[in-house]
Amino acid sequence: MRHEKARTDATGADVVVVGNGAPQFIEAFREDVHYDGKLVTDPKRGAYRLLEMKRPRLAAAPMTLLRAAQAFAQGHRQVRTMGDTAQLGGVVVVRPDGEMPYRRISSYAGDHPPFDEVLAAMSAAARS
Repeated sequence: MRHEKARTDATGADVVVVGNGAPQFIEAFREDVHYDGKLVTDPKRGAYRLLEMKRPRLAAAPMTLLRAAQAFAQGHRQVRTMGDTAQLGGVVVVRPDGEMPYRRISSYAGDHPPFDEVLAAMSAAARS
């Protein structure tokens, strides 16, 4: 996300990253990933359950291992872990009226939608 900040800002939408670690870890996370956007945390994972985000029993699924190897090859390194590492996330675009025109739930760690798809949904939501 940090590499795409100019593009997300241009949509007029607010981007909020929701983690599940304890509140005292927010600044450490910010430093680890060099992200200066909005960060909040949900240690009880209520939002994750509400949005029906997955928490698989087997955290090291084959696609997770493949995505981890790809990320490592691209120079990304795992730093400190903070929160429930098995909890998967997703991307949700919420309009000001509360409608969710875009919702993509991760099936495995590293399962991210194409950024241009998310950007288009953000732009459309910001205009409505």
